Amino acid sequence: MFRDVFDCESYSLVNKSLTYGSREAHTLGRRKKDVAQSFGVRSEWDGTPPLKVFQFLRKFAKACDDNDVSEAEALFMLQDFTKEPLRSEVMSVMPSRHGGNPGEVNSYLELINWMLRYHADEASLAAQVEEFNRATQTPGESERTFAERLRQLNVLCGFIHPQGVIKGRFVEGVHRAARVTVRERNTPSMTLAELARIAQTKGDEYRWIVSDQRREREKEARIAEASRLRRPTRPPPYSRAHPAVAAASCDEVGDTSE
Repeated sequence: MFRDVFDCESYSLVNKSLTYGSREAHTLGRRKKDVAQSFGVRSEWDGTPPLKVFQFLRKFAKACDDNDVSEAEALFMLQDFTKEPLRSEVMSVMPSRHGGNPGEVNSYLELINWMLRYHADEASLAAQVEEFNRATQTPGESERTFAERLRQLNVLCGFIHPQGVIKGRFVEGVHRAARVTVRERNTPSMTLAELARIAQTKGDEYRWIVSDQRREREKEARIAEASRLRRPTRPPPYSRAHPAVAAASCDEVGDTSE
């Protein structure tokens, strides 16, 4: 199930040239700027969370392919798209650019394999997949936020779930107030964002109804309490003594006077 995401070949480049000489070294700075434009400014990764390694490697490989960067160039370029503490860890296994220090890795694919082994394992990835499979919308979480959480969970799963699976998890995990509607409206061509918008509309309607009903109950409770406070206090009922009891009381009074 996880074979492809742990295979360094999955992140190989189109340009497989292994030549790295003075010409490549001279142009490396300019090439890095081009890759940075594709990769994204200030998108460097610090190594956390560890399972984000899959997203980082996919993104880096795509940026290199977009600019026809060779694997020889990418080997010395990858560290510049990391930040501490990961950057120091990568540099510690790298060979020197002039060949003085062979390093622990000596090719782009060896570096990719090191990154995968250093950050991920099948047990942690399986646990992340299980979290995805159990994901449901939580109290206070909007439908759109839930959809975005599913996307991020899939990132940490190594992108093993296609769009259809993510949408299916969304339909099953969304609040019951919107579940029937999104199940009926879902089509193969519909994106997760479109499905989330439909669910958000239905969820907002449900929350408005619930809020309106709560306000009505609170209003009725206030009216009832005000009515109770305005009600006059009645005096205790007058109780007339039974004749026999009254006669006995008079006898007792007479006996006392004698």
